[in-house]
This record gives sequence, C-alpha cells and structure tokens, in this order.
Amino acid sequence: MTNKINLVINLSILGLLIYLAVAVKSLQKEVFWDRSIMKPAIGEYYGFAEGKIEMKYNVQELLNNVLKETINNQQGEQ
Repeated sequence: MTNKINLVINLSILGLLIYLAVAVKSLQKEVFWDRSIMKPAIGEYYGFAEGKIEMKYNVQELLNNVLKETINNQQGEQ
C-alpha cells in the first residue's frame, strides 16, 4: 500500500517537473530573444499558446488517471 502511495507521489513530482521544464523553456525563449529577429506577438508564435494549454491538460489528465487507478486499487484491497 505504501508502495502505491510512493508511486503516486513520484509520478506527481515527475509531472510537475515536466510542466516546469516546459514553462522554463518558454520563459527562456521570451527573455533571451535574439535581437536580430523580430519578436512576434505573444501567443501567435507557431501556435505555442495552444500547445502549452494542451500539454498542461494532458499532464493533469495523466495525474488524475493515476490517482483514480490507485484509489480503485486500494478500495479493491480492503
């Protein structure tokens, strides 16, 4: 039982780390922009805003599904 709780915690941490890595990369692109290239309007850079929202949704769905599965497995053991 504690192994499953540890697994859920580890997967949650992994999901947050992936989300933060994507957020830091996008922030780095905004902060350290090459001066020789014209900066596009925010949110219109190759559909990046939609991709960021989709990535956040996918990570949240992954974590929700793992939590639901763990809860169902724990209820089945009792």
